[in-house]
Amino acid sequence: MNLNEEQLDSITNAGRLLIPPSLVAIDLEVDEMDFITEIRTPGTPVHKAYYSGYLEQLMETRVAIIKAARNGSNPALVEVLKLIQEVNLQLKYE
Repeated sequence: MNLNEEQLDSITNAGRLLIPPSLVAIDLEVDEMDFITEIRTPGTPVHKAYYSGYLEQLMETRVAIIKAARNGSNPALVEVLKLIQEVNLQLKYE
């Protein structure tokens, strides 16, 4: 898929805003299935662009959740414990 820098920036921003890939494809006026295949293919410019924005948002959100937990929010603390368990499962440490 040949996209210019402006389109790739738009994809990064859409990932940051958690816009579903199918809607991004519609906005860019490209074939949805081809676009989703590109997002799912590691190493493609579309994959890198979307996940760059998505991961930025994910990190910002987790920082906010951790901050809220440190400030005494019980729902945030529950969420942090879930995140810790998720990481432990992936690292296979207990």
